[in-house]
Amino acid sequence: MTHWEHLSSQIEGLASLKVLDLGSGQGAFLIDAANRGATVTGLETNPAYIKQSYEAAARAGVRITVVEGRGEALPFPDSSFDFVNLSEVIEHVDDPLLLLREVYRVLRPGGRAYLSAPNRFGIKDPHFHLYFVNWLPRRFANPFISLFGTHKNYEDKSAGRQNLMNMHYYTYSAIRNLVRPEGFTVIDIRAYRISRSLGKSFGFLVAPVYFVARTLYFDSFHLLLTKTPRSL
Repeated sequence: MTHWEHLSSQIEGLASLKVLDLGSGQGAFLIDAANRGATVTGLETNPAYIKQSYEAAARAGVRITVVEGRGEALPFPDSSFDFVNLSEVIEHVDDPLLLLREVYRVLRPGGRAYLSAPNRFGIKDPHFHLYFVNWLPRRFANPFISLFGTHKNYEDKSAGRQNLMNMHYYTYSAIRNLVRPEGFTVIDIRAYRISRSLGKSFGFLVAPVYFVARTLYFDSFHLLLTKTPRSL
């Protein structure tokens, strides 16, 4: 299942909404959406990726729109979008809080956003593909990565190849507490889907196991945010 298909299963009528793909990379999400008749605007910091996105779209026979810019300073008016896709983005930006404030600004009232955030204590790191590195104190992370020879070329700033020490990872409570004060309600998509399938059995039988898995096993959290009025 592609990411677009996954989102479509959660968001009714997604193809008819005005969507922003923040951090659109080489355009895979945009092209998938275009192939399904949707119109999605991409935002990307890397000019080379923007060029590759347009080339890939031309090969696929679809039209896409990609704007160069940063998530902390979105070049769009207030209330421009119904939905924002934030997949594997928040860990790479300079200022996650400013990013969230900009997403809130460009969403219409009641608009929603998908947010993935890497788990600070996930058993396998999603960027370096190593087990247990996130269970260690951060000062031991680089020596551990060196032991397995999986460091990246950190001088290549064009592809988000950051040192693990410089990336933003979260516990579930930390990412929830970061998002909520900015005016969003938060749904854990995995928990919602499981509870919808199992009903009351989720609370009695599965919830404790799920809590442990979310804390120490999952490599990332998948959240659905909804823009609500900020309290005065």
